[in-house]
Amino acid sequence: MSSVTAGQTRADEKVKVTGLVVTASVLLIVAGVVNAVNGFTLLEHKSYYTTQVVYNHLNFWGWLFLIWGVVQVVAGVMAWAGRTTGNVIGIAVAGIAMVLWFFMIFSAPFAALVGVGLNMFVMYALTAGANPDDYY
Repeated sequence: MSSVTAGQTRADEKVKVTGLVVTASVLLIVAGVVNAVNGFTLLEHKSYYTTQVVYNHLNFWGWLFLIWGVVQVVAGVMAWAGRTTGNVIGIAVAGIAMVLWFFMIFSAPFAALVGVGLNMFVMYALTAGANPDDYY
């Protein structure tokens, strides 16, 4: 068995939840629900996307969006519950989403800047905002 020293926590331990973490969790949950709905729509109602198809293999993209949305919702719920693992998953998901939004900067500049900014906020809130006593 390993012991926890001062300043360290185990991945499955609950930590104090701050307002920034709650806000980031809500953003993750809302984005996850939107992505899951988009994935379900791609799987069940392909006709909604056939007029503006920007990619092929709608089944693959439907499952990808559905899984991505579920991961975002799980990360948001776990972070809101105070689980450190939720913070780690949320940081990873926000980092990947930030890079993907950055690739969209020339096709949808305003949306890309908003996406990058919101994901940067989520990453900040789940790192420095999760335990402000250690940083301020």
